[in-house]
Amino acid sequence: MTTQRSSAERTPSVYQLKVQLEGMKPPLWRRLVVPSDLTLRSLHDVIQVAFGWEDMHLHTFEDSSGGRYGPPGDVDIPAFDEEKAVLVEVLPRTGDRIDYTYDFGDDWLHRITVEAVRPAGPGEGERALCTGGQGAMPAAEDLGGVWGLAELLERYEDGDRPKSTVVRHGGEEWVEYDSPHDEMLAGLYEEGFDPASFDPAELTRALADVRLGRVAGARRKKRGERSGRQVPAGMYRCECGDLHPLPGAATPLAYTGREDEEASLSDLLGSVGVQLPAVRLPGEPDLARAVREVPAFMAAVRLGHWCGGGRDLTPKGLLRPKLARQAVEEAELWRLDPEEWGEPEERVARLAKIRSAGDMELVDLPWEWALNCGFVEVDGNRACAGDELPDEDDDAALLAAWQQAVVVAAAELSLTLPVLDGPLGALPTLRELTEQAPPLVLLAAYGLPDGEWLDVDDYLTGGLEGLHEGPARHLVSALLAEQYDHTAGTLELFGAAEREGDETPVDGAPTLLFGGGGDPLPAGRFRLTPLGRSGLRTLLVQAGIPAPVIGSLAQADARDLLAALASYPSDADAVAEVAGWLAVRSVADAAVQVVDACDGTEPADALRRLQAPRVLAVVLEADEGGRAKAVLRKAAVSQVTGCAHAAASMLRRIGDPAEGETAWGLEWMLVDGALPFARRGEQALRERLLAGPQGGPRPLDQVAERADSLWRADHPHTGEVLGALADAVKPVDKALAKRLRKAAFKTGSRK
Repeated sequence: MTTQRSSAERTPSVYQLKVQLEGMKPPLWRRLVVPSDLTLRSLHDVIQVAFGWEDMHLHTFEDSSGGRYGPPGDVDIPAFDEEKAVLVEVLPRTGDRIDYTYDFGDDWLHRITVEAVRPAGPGEGERALCTGGQGAMPAAEDLGGVWGLAELLERYEDGDRPKSTVVRHGGEEWVEYDSPHDEMLAGLYEEGFDPASFDPAELTRALADVRLGRVAGARRKKRGERSGRQVPAGMYRCECGDLHPLPGAATPLAYTGREDEEASLSDLLGSVGVQLPAVRLPGEPDLARAVREVPAFMAAVRLGHWCGGGRDLTPKGLLRPKLARQAVEEAELWRLDPEEWGEPEERVARLAKIRSAGDMELVDLPWEWALNCGFVEVDGNRACAGDELPDEDDDAALLAAWQQAVVVAAAELSLTLPVLDGPLGALPTLRELTEQAPPLVLLAAYGLPDGEWLDVDDYLTGGLEGLHEGPARHLVSALLAEQYDHTAGTLELFGAAEREGDETPVDGAPTLLFGGGGDPLPAGRFRLTPLGRSGLRTLLVQAGIPAPVIGSLAQADARDLLAALASYPSDADAVAEVAGWLAVRSVADAAVQVVDACDGTEPADALRRLQAPRVLAVVLEADEGGRAKAVLRKAAVSQVTGCAHAAASMLRRIGDPAEGETAWGLEWMLVDGALPFARRGEQALRERLLAGPQGGPRPLDQVAERADSLWRADHPHTGEVLGALADAVKPVDKALAKRLRKAAFKTGSRK
């Protein structure tokens, strides 16, 4: 329950939020200042006023890791109580984002971004304030979503006057219009609506009537701190890290996403449209052999074994000088730099002159790694072999220890990377660039064909798009370069990456404040080694991100197979993978598993259905007894969403449709096939529409043929997809775009 406090007791900080209604061109947004301990329930109330909504429909918030928040009992999906969720805990840092969806029919999506967290100024913190914005918002309840609003505004700007009919009855007279859209349009003319007009002061006056709910004791989470969200009733936390319903329990109001930081990487991949390709990886013996060739890591392992039953330390926790010199020889630490230290007599003479182990470079690095990795443990003034120390002859143990060492190094690296503070840090573009650059560089390198290099200068320069020349651009350039240098250098030490060419300019930073010179970006090349790719894949899989390996899916679930096939670098690889998968199953079992994997209505489900025909075609070729075809016939009339459509579509492909299959199944499949590309953006969807087999129909041709009937698809995302299709085809075919826009309106009118 919300606790009311006096103004003196309240948290003296505020959040500056940018709330943008997604899908609108030109952008339509509001900048709001609210107290940091505001509940999401009250943020809902503020947004309702800010965009002129009337709170007539359901709503939900969803954070970057998939956690949902809503009113208790209101939403038939797992969700946390929004009255107990506080801004400072849900969005602890500048640059954090959360989505707010209003009206699950029209799906008005508002993207909320934290632009700044700062001390409250005069007049701030007690009431919500509006300090900026763009675009007027007409009354848009039940208008059909952003596509309906866009069409309404387009008609208004074109001067399209709706026709009205005067109705007289019982001595009364009134005006009626053909549709609610026409009535809304007439209202815009009557009020003299100006789409470009927006007054922050006027909205601030309206927000003064919104009573703010706040929670006592709310605090800002530290970077890396786990969320304080509890496991809701009716759920349990699986060892995979996810929350699942208890067997037999009704679906509760609960969180369904990962709560750890790794989930944010999954969200990041989706936001930038990254799909990891299937890769080839060496076997365990080859990877272990590569680990044994990493000098610093193996020096730490040998040092751990050398410590064995115990070695004496100085009061400062260092090896005593005599023991340190002994370790260089007996643990062969000199192999870290054999060119410099390989001559025995010269090495002994040089080491004899060093009076502290802290000054011996050959001991310092492996000692630090051994401690960090758990290969050496210190108890008082004694150093002994640690519990994590692997057997050098055990391939699996050595690989596991190397992987864990990389994880530790990655965690330390993230703490050393520069963090933007102050006014520049409040700019989401700068913060996103500097926080996301290292993982995106690694992901770009991960997907390269074997042996190819990533041009670092070209890649990082792409990250500066949209930033004008000046101090801000130079600052971001320097930060990107520094992060790349830290990341690449650390990975090189682990044998996970290779670099060639110029490194980051060391004198780039001072020029930032005084101008001069171009962007201080490195000009070399970068690539992951097979060992590095294997290590990165392990981290991705642990984060719940699909990262398929070619030739490894024979025993996989059909869902995993279908999800992976789209990322295979060649058709030959995909064909071989499918053949291996089918070799351990009967044709009937294979057909059942593939059809069952086609359920669901979200973009990931649609991507699986796009790959189902290539597997089912091979299944049917081997179907001598007709059992697989019988499976498809049964599924085609099953009414199971996705499964029925995929089966019916396959039967139509082979010219043998099933009796009683869904009448509008083809329209459903066209909408479904466009959905994942629509979510990736206009360019991705347009490229998909224009692609097609040589001599065969393009998706664009199929859409054009059935554009006028696509609104009947009865797909839950029909309106969204048709609007996206209209935007994507407009530069190619304006007439088709208009037909699709009309079809989108018909979809909205059915709700």
